[in-house]
Formats: sequence, structure tokens, C-alpha cells
Amino acid sequence: MFIKNPPVGGMKNEIPSDILKKRSMGKGATAPVFRRKGRDACLSEPYRVVIVDDEMISRGYMELFIKPSRRYEVAATLAFAADAERWCRENGPPDLLIMDVMMSAGVDGLSAAESIKKAFPQTRVILATSMADADWLDKAREAGIESFWFKTYPDMPLLEVMDRTMAGESVYPDGAPGVMLGSLPADRLTRQQRNILRLLVEGHSNREIGERMFLSANTVKDYLDDLMEKTEIHSRTALVAQAARLGIVVSDSDRVKS
Repeated sequence: MFIKNPPVGGMKNEIPSDILKKRSMGKGATAPVFRRKGRDACLSEPYRVVIVDDEMISRGYMELFIKPSRRYEVAATLAFAADAERWCRENGPPDLLIMDVMMSAGVDGLSAAESIKKAFPQTRVILATSMADADWLDKAREAGIESFWFKTYPDMPLLEVMDRTMAGESVYPDGAPGVMLGSLPADRLTRQQRNILRLLVEGHSNREIGERMFLSANTVKDYLDDLMEKTEIHSRTALVAQAARLGIVVSDSDRVKS
């Protein structure tokens, strides 16, 4: 289930009348808009979309599903988040930016998206990821990102997320995907458990984790013992490996893979 604010009534993907007017893009240009006649919505000018993802297959997948739609025009596909803001300045901001969180080099997608929102507040952003880290939802909201889409575990088709985002909604999953960490659903991890796991994945000792979280080393050990009991993963190394492999926790530094 997704959080929709405000809800869109009527037919699926129907666009409310309050966004039918043209929006200024600067430099004398006007943004693409939807036109409606009765219950049928037809497109006057497609929304310009920029896709940013370091994985060629992922970029191609998203472009494949977007291109047939008359509502959108893929203006560019980029492999690096650092190129996105430069593209916006040189070509005019797009109506919609779809940005992956993790990048192979340079700046990560979350930081780049936040910067672009500050420079071009009229551009709407969908942050995407194949990881299952629930903390990114909060970070994206704090950065002013309109919507969030889990690529590998989608509860909603990408085009629907796009339509609702362009209709003025903020579309977020209720939580992380239902990935299992051993015997424990990852969405049942507490924030404290996720923070400890994240530091563990970064290679910190119990003492170092305690210093960062203002806990004693023994308290950290108790947390880990409880976590290993609930997950039925009885090895610290195996717990770290599985959490990292599933993307349940990803350190901020790992948002850039290189």
C-alpha cells in the first residue's frame, strides 16, 4: 500500500483539473501539460522525463516502459548523478526526474536529487532503489523528494507512480519491502536494530558501535544476541553478509559503490 496525498479520484491515472494550466519552466519555455475533455484525458504536450541510473539494464527497463506512453517524453538517460544537475542547467529542468539512490561513482542519487530540488524546485523527483533499506524513505522525505519507488519490490507500476506524482501526490510505500532477514521480516526491525546493523556492516566493533550510539559495548552485544536469536542467524559474519546482500541496511558511504 502507498501513501497518497491528496487522493486522486475517478478513473485510474486520471489527472485533476488543478494541474491543467501551464507551468513556467524559465527561459521563455512552458512545461508540458495534460488536457481533459469530459472523462477522456488527452495529452497536449508530454512531460519531459530524465532517468538517472548507473545500471544500463535498469535505465533501459524504465525507458522501455515509459516511451510508449503519450503522457511522457524521455528527454535523457544518464549514468551518473553528478551529470543530472549539469544537464538541467544546460537543457532546462525536466518536469520529472527519476533518480536511483546508489551510483557507481561520484555523488550518490539522494544527495544529487536534494541539490536539484533546491536549484529547480519545479522539477518533481521520484527516488528509486533496488535495496530494501527503510531508512532511505525518511531521508528522501527530509530532502523534499516527492515520491519513492522500490524497483525490485514494486507495489505499484512505475507509470502509476509517475502519474500520481505529476498529479501533485507524494507517493511513498508504507515501509520497506517484505524481505526476510533469516526468520525475521526486515520491516519488523526497529530503528535501533537497523542502526546497529548498519554500523556492523561498516565493520565497527561493539565498542565503536556503542561510542557512536551512546551505548555500552555490553548493551550492543545484548542487541546483537537478541537479533541473532530472532533471525536464527547465529553468526555475526553471516548476519552482516545477509543484511548487506539483501540491501536491508546500506551505509551512507556505500551509496556510491566505487
